[in-house]
Amino acid sequence: MKILVISGFLGAGKTTFIKEMIRKSGIRPVILENEYGQTDLDSKELSGSSSSVEVMEFMEGCVCCSQKDTFANSLISISASLDPEYLVVEPTGVGKLGNILMNIKKVEWEKISLLKPVVILAPRTYYSNMAEYGSICENQIKNASYIVFSKIENEDRDYIAKIKEEVQKINPDAKILDTDYHRADPEWFKTLLTGESADNIVEDPEDMFSDLDMYTLKRVEMTSPSVLIQMLDMAVRGQLGDIARIKGIVKCGDTWLRFDAADGLYSITGVQEEAPETQCVFIGNTIDRTKIDSLFVHTGLRRKNNITSQGLPISSPVLLKK
Repeated sequence: MKILVISGFLGAGKTTFIKEMIRKSGIRPVILENEYGQTDLDSKELSGSSSSVEVMEFMEGCVCCSQKDTFANSLISISASLDPEYLVVEPTGVGKLGNILMNIKKVEWEKISLLKPVVILAPRTYYSNMAEYGSICENQIKNASYIVFSKIENEDRDYIAKIKEEVQKINPDAKILDTDYHRADPEWFKTLLTGESADNIVEDPEDMFSDLDMYTLKRVEMTSPSVLIQMLDMAVRGQLGDIARIKGIVKCGDTWLRFDAADGLYSITGVQEEAPETQCVFIGNTIDRTKIDSLFVHTGLRRKNNITSQGLPISSPVLLKK
């Protein structure tokens, strides 16, 4: 079983990249999702992208710190029970890549090997993320073998070149794709699936969760799609707090909608699931719960969670979805 870790900060576009990699390379991997909070939004998106993809959720905590032993045991179990050729690991966006890689190294043996890790990076928010979450972002860059720029379709090439230069100062050995990866040919994606990872891993024992807050809403809805647009517009303008990532599925009037906000941008799409479930997650340094609550209609008890120094909240064991 070859393990490919695809990391990146909150909202960088890891799930979207994984979907494109599967489509272009033609592989049929098992995907291990380290979801933040008590949601399975990314897992559902990946499961719905291809009938040949099996997605497993790791929602017991962060795989780089609080639940590293459980994570290592999960890798062994997946190898023994499913024996996939490839296991793609998508860590939570606030995990330190070096710690995750060291965890995997501990269970390497004849049938389990670690491929060169990939980091997805959005140049648009490089400076703001480095200013607020520098230790996380820098650790991810230092430990990446491949760095893929995302969300660059409308970015100025001079600005992209400047960010590339900044990244190379941190990790001069990383191979950087600074063009739209959607235009990359299948052979490029296949190169990610070959070669073993290097041993010069940079760990960081420093706690990464102490300054991050999380708010999860489940039994809620909105009166109309316009209210959702209003909320997302307020979020990207900083009017709901210092929020790094928002995503979810919610019923707006008679319509179910999926939404996502990060890097000063947001998107809204329809929901194709037959029986969708409301899930809304807000992550950041500060979150204005009062303002957020005023935009929703609460249909039952709401759920609140804080990310603490012990990692993401414990919720449920690894679940297999097809």
